Amino acid sequence: MSLYGKDGHKRIAKAVGFALTLGTTAAWHSLTILLIARLTEAERAGLAFSALRSLDEDNAYSVASLAIFGVSKGEVAQ
Repeated sequence: MSLYGKDGHKRIAKAVGFALTLGTTAAWHSLTILLIARLTEAERAGLAFSALRSLDEDNAYSVASLAIFGVSKGEVAQ
């Protein structure tokens, strides 16, 4: 990765590590901003697809609903 990875990909890998380590809502929201700035739509879609596929069906549905519509299981997120 350090020899052949694109600069933007290396920066995102580091940012993902920070978000995972901090685990706060603010860290995840900040990661979203960096993903938009550094990755293409197709790259972000690939990450989203892989992350959702790693969850069980109910959790994947809840996370996708929350990300797209701001609701999870019919409840508005606060």
